[in-house]
Amino acid sequence: MVDNMKQNVGVLLPVSALPGKHGIGDFSRCAYAFVDWLKISNYHYWQILPLNPLGPGDSPYVSVCSEAIDIRYIDLDYLVKIKLLDSVPTYKPNSQSIDYNGVQRFKEKYLKKAFSRLKNKPYGYQKFKNENPWVERYSRFLILQKLNKFKPWNEWTIFEINNKQNIEFNFHIWCQFIAAKLWKKIFNFANKNNVQIIADCPFYVGFDSVDCYFNKEVFELDENNYPSLVSGCPPDAFSDTGQLWGTPVYNFEKMKNNNYDFLINRIYFLANKCNILRLDHFRAFDTYCVIPASDKNALRGQWLVGPREHFFDRLFSLYPNIKLIAEDLGILFESVHELRDAYHLPGMRVIQFNIFDTEPSNQHFVLYPGTHDNQTLFGWLKSLDEQTINRLKEKLNFPNDLYSALFDFIWNANSFITIFPLQDLLKLDNRARINTPGTVGKPNWCFKLRDMSWQKKIKCGYNKI
Repeated sequence: MVDNMKQNVGVLLPVSALPGKHGIGDFSRCAYAFVDWLKISNYHYWQILPLNPLGPGDSPYVSVCSEAIDIRYIDLDYLVKIKLLDSVPTYKPNSQSIDYNGVQRFKEKYLKKAFSRLKNKPYGYQKFKNENPWVERYSRFLILQKLNKFKPWNEWTIFEINNKQNIEFNFHIWCQFIAAKLWKKIFNFANKNNVQIIADCPFYVGFDSVDCYFNKEVFELDENNYPSLVSGCPPDAFSDTGQLWGTPVYNFEKMKNNNYDFLINRIYFLANKCNILRLDHFRAFDTYCVIPASDKNALRGQWLVGPREHFFDRLFSLYPNIKLIAEDLGILFESVHELRDAYHLPGMRVIQFNIFDTEPSNQHFVLYPGTHDNQTLFGWLKSLDEQTINRLKEKLNFPNDLYSALFDFIWNANSFITIFPLQDLLKLDNRARINTPGTVGKPNWCFKLRDMSWQKKIKCGYNKI
């Protein structure tokens, strides 16, 4: 039987997937209601995906700015509450798929209207600007993108903004001030209710980004500021041609000369917005793959040695109390495990990958049925062949209800933390999948809950239906 009183269990759900009344989950009442449910259901962790502005294909893992928050998460009802708006109608409130472009147009219209009604700088605004020097760079970058007709920054011909752009410049800063304020309120509310937030730090950043534009010296760029090397993974058992991700890679030699300031500051900034930060693609701190930027596949990908202990010694000397999770999935060199263990970082195990593996002696890992990149647990079971299903039944002592038995197995497994995607608590099929790696665009990242009625179906966080 499931132990409903376990203290180390949490739920994975992107903020965007909450049942918001304006077409997307956001920093509104739906987030507070979700935290309330977590508390009542005895869950102690809420794992989210990156909150930064979405990139190509609506992915949160390649953004125009690591520090910024996507303005689609701003709660418009809050702006009504502080009398910057009179009222706001709903927008696709019961949709189960997010129309990101539609939400952007809808919310931006009301955000600009609210900003136009500001008579004075709001309380805390100047402090926010002083403590977040990135925000002016971000605002300037957005305006320069627009002035240069959204060409990549290395093809720009306009590099300065003028007084004509002052209103737009301040609008972007104000949006970030509001977004950060609203997230902090939710974060504090969660912590007061004994719910810790686990957030995510993508390893790489996009080329056409504030991060790359203002830190060119720490990336592998050629004389024309085009990437000379890009990220990916060489051919392996899963792909004959490898994976070509295409983001610029770091020049760790130059970064080392500057004490890894860019990467450390980025990680610390994100860690300050949560309780625990998951380091995506942790293996790249040990060994990372580089591919010539001109290549169309990853056949010529090769592994280079990453910053390893030089980086983590520096990070922990500056921030000894930072809490991290190492995303250490996939076929790895032993040196990746050694680096992870040298700093006592919990790794990850995914049941869909590891169900038939020998139980590890070290239980210092975060356990998942699947992550945001996997099928739902129900969808995965449906996809298994008969031979694998029989092996699974044998492992679980031939249960009558295979799904419930597998769920119990995961819940009761020894782990540092166990995280269930909400879709697996609801026994949803692959129509509720968050992302399919290697594909771009819809339905990736578009899943959204229609409402909160599902709460009544889950008793103590476990659906027996």
